[in-house]
Amino acid sequence: MEVSNAFTSNRNAALFILEAGVNHEGSLDNALKLVRLAAESGADFIKFQTYTAENLAAPTSPAYWNLTEEPTTSQFELFSKYDGFTESDYVAIARQCEVEGIGFLTTCFDENWLNLLDPLMSIHKVASADITNLRLLQSVASKGKPILLSTGAATFDEIDNAIKTIHKDSNVEICLLHCVLNYPTEYSNANISRLLELQSRFANFTLGYSDHTRPNFSRDAISAAFVLGSRVFEKHFTFDKSLQGNDHYHSFDYKDVQASLQQLKVLDQMLTFTEDQFLSIQRDARLNARRGLYAKKDLSKGHIIQAEDLIALRPTLGPSGFAADEVPDLINQRLERPHQAFEPILRDSIR
Repeated sequence: MEVSNAFTSNRNAALFILEAGVNHEGSLDNALKLVRLAAESGADFIKFQTYTAENLAAPTSPAYWNLTEEPTTSQFELFSKYDGFTESDYVAIARQCEVEGIGFLTTCFDENWLNLLDPLMSIHKVASADITNLRLLQSVASKGKPILLSTGAATFDEIDNAIKTIHKDSNVEICLLHCVLNYPTEYSNANISRLLELQSRFANFTLGYSDHTRPNFSRDAISAAFVLGSRVFEKHFTFDKSLQGNDHYHSFDYKDVQASLQQLKVLDQMLTFTEDQFLSIQRDARLNARRGLYAKKDLSKGHIIQAEDLIALRPTLGPSGFAADEVPDLINQRLERPHQAFEPILRDSIR
């Protein structure tokens, strides 16, 4: 699987996106604080969510999250609490991102916001719940920028149809994010191995993972996803995991992010393979831990070597000696000089 330049990081083993979502709780000061902390953590992007409640959910829309953590039972009611940011607020957030050296993203849940905020972004994100919203997919594709497409709760046919919709009039790059649309996702429901099926079915696409597990499981989930091929990660982010409501309870703070990035760096080094490097770091072991061929007993000059005359002992003695698998090369060879027991048989011993 080749990873597109649009979805690679210049500083991390994988592209790491922090989902601020609405953890700013409607406060611009909190949003700017999240930007600063995200930049301090070392992540590549911080992402928000932009919508107008009445364009997103009906007044009767029921909750689909853990009500013990977020007691609001209506989607419309919850979204209405956090749709107060203006275009100028997002411009201010994007400027703060530029100052802090972190990329700005926001998921636009309708075309009005998409058109307003497109100039601020290099990549667009489509939420899992909009994977069948074909009109919005077409609008996002029309912007001509790479797309992060979350695939939570989607069938493979729905994913395929979304891709076809995006590529109908556009050839933009797409990253498919494995995601489980439970808040929070129990570790036993993370379904990380779904990445293998995504890779099999959509081999030409970059893969990623959008994590909704609780923070004490998230590093393991993210690491497992990395091992299985994910090279883009999205994780909810907060300045205080102890806060009630919204997404705080399944979010990373900046220390969690730093720890996860360090773990990915280690995993990246562990997974890297080249044959030359693999052999070079084991050069001493190849030379000294492998066996060479030695005289099993005293042998006289002119002796015709037979298998019973040889014993395989460490070390191999390098190119001047014979390795243990070269017994056939020594059979019926004549010794040019006498050898004592346990003396190595060398190349010049049979000249």
